[in-house]
Amino acid sequence: MLNFLKGLLLEGASESLDLVEGEEILHVTGRHWIALTSRLILPLIFLLLFAGTAFFRSLGGGFIVTDTGEKIGFDLVNWIMIGAETLIVLLWTSLWVRTTGQKKPKKEDLRTRNILFGIGSVIALVIYFRYNGGRLFYIDPMMFVGQSFDAINIGLMVLTTISLLFTFFTTYDWMNDELILTNKRVVYDNDEVLIPRLIERRVQEQIYIEDIQDVLASTKTYSQHWLGFGVVIVKSARIGGQITFREAANPREMQKKIMGLVNSLRKQRTAEEFDRMIETKVYDVKGEKKVFKKDIKTSHGMRMLGWLFHENPEINEDNGEIIWRSHWIFMLRALIGPVLLLFGGLLVIGIVSRLIHPSPMLLTVVSVVLCIAFVAWSAWEIEDHRNDLYILNPTNVIDIEKKPFGPEDRRQASLGAITNIAFETTFVSNLLGYGNVVLETAGSGGKFCFHHVPRPRDVVQKVNDYQVAFKRGEKEKNLNDTLSLLKHYHAAQLRYNELNTPPERVG
Repeated sequence: MLNFLKGLLLEGASESLDLVEGEEILHVTGRHWIALTSRLILPLIFLLLFAGTAFFRSLGGGFIVTDTGEKIGFDLVNWIMIGAETLIVLLWTSLWVRTTGQKKPKKEDLRTRNILFGIGSVIALVIYFRYNGGRLFYIDPMMFVGQSFDAINIGLMVLTTISLLFTFFTTYDWMNDELILTNKRVVYDNDEVLIPRLIERRVQEQIYIEDIQDVLASTKTYSQHWLGFGVVIVKSARIGGQITFREAANPREMQKKIMGLVNSLRKQRTAEEFDRMIETKVYDVKGEKKVFKKDIKTSHGMRMLGWLFHENPEINEDNGEIIWRSHWIFMLRALIGPVLLLFGGLLVIGIVSRLIHPSPMLLTVVSVVLCIAFVAWSAWEIEDHRNDLYILNPTNVIDIEKKPFGPEDRRQASLGAITNIAFETTFVSNLLGYGNVVLETAGSGGKFCFHHVPRPRDVVQKVNDYQVAFKRGEKEKNLNDTLSLLKHYHAAQLRYNELNTPPERVG
């Protein structure tokens, strides 16, 4: 069973991630089974209640039957209830004695007395009812005929089906919450399911391995410790960058694997960077030229209206700049107003021309004005859509909101200031292929939100790629400055004869 669940987790992780070249999944952890159990308590209670009631009624069962033809008297059930009633009476009496002498009894004591009184009254009524031959539950196919498919049982079957579907969706949703470790990043994939693979709301948070500062795994209670579940917190070196995965199965195992990979990568990267820098800066060995990878999909909108839409995103392979706009469907939504104006205006012109018969010249003028208004409004909406840009280049992210022929609001942040990146999709946007990408920045920059961009997961991936490259460049720049300082210091030592002059090369 455990191997089966692990296989499902790996399959779900593979489907939820777009792995880049050379990336592979190393470990996946999901929610512990105790999380599923707690979520299924209510659905299973309703499932058993509705299904059991329908089955009971189909056997000829009835509820609160007053005349069963026989007097029960004091049977075993009534004696058990009499014992419970006696215990409740004793508890109520002790509370009554304790609170009667008090000037201001506590509200909790008074509330408890009232609750006990109510429960005792109900039990006493049930004992009297059963003593005189009544039954709360009674099966008699001759008395209750044709209940199997009456309106009540059909309603119960519908409710049973809904409870069963809710149980299935809850289980599916539990299986699709994963913390994924690859050889390049840690990803928290949170998938809220309405209809599996059709209507889902997905939110992903990710931190690259080289940005991870620390990983915490905690089991805060005895039950969590004994059952093997708890919280995994992945802390980033970036301010505010943190992933928290609760109710994780085997949190310490995930912590061990992440930190092992982090430590290994740090040693490997440091050695590689030092070797490459010494080769290029000291011995003037030419490094590999960076080639821009156009590994992101673009869309053009509807084929028949391809001329109306820009390529989204636009990619400049010379400088690596990528420009996104809102999904093409939002341009169509903005054009609903002009289209309604055009057809509504034409309808009004047609009705008025039948009623008052205006001159052809007047009809022509009004129609031309209507068409001009339609074209102008449409052009405004199209230009407004095209002018709202979300730009990513090797050093910055830029958010531009510009009105046609009017003011412009331009926000810009360095890639080094980004502290967290996530994308959000709703049930509807997941169907149509767009979502929001939220970038949190340090300091007073606040949040950048790329609204309604196509394929938000690809956008997050690209921003992460650019940020990693930017941080590597910043690190190399600092190391270059250190290396340049050492070269100047070495030259100064030679000038002041602090070092033995190296022998001249022969030949």
